[in-house]
Amino acid sequence: MLTEQEAGTGAFYVLVAEDGSVLGRFNLHDFEDGTAKLGYRVAQHVAGRGVATATVRELCELAVARHGLRTLRAATARNNAASQKVLTKAGFVPVGPADPADLGGKSGTWYQRDLI
Repeated sequence: MLTEQEAGTGAFYVLVAEDGSVLGRFNLHDFEDGTAKLGYRVAQHVAGRGVATATVRELCELAVARHGLRTLRAATARNNAASQKVLTKAGFVPVGPADPADLGGKSGTWYQRDLI
């Protein structure tokens, strides 16, 4: 990941609480032609509290300002209602099926948000 970040083809962020505990990780990777893939995970104790949605929204702004991206894509498993809700609330729309290879063998959907 560090190699990807140093090469400018990815950006990796960690969300840290005031007490220093890690609340989540948020990644932009596979930069290509103004598009990148988004990935994220939040700590279980903050799940369902809006942390992921707020941080994904903020990351969308950073994607434009800091990385010059125009579009973000994220894949989520069909049974991951929480992630689908985060993406929808953050302005992403479903754009088609995701290959199970992208989701650890699970069926899913690609979501996309145009940033500009």
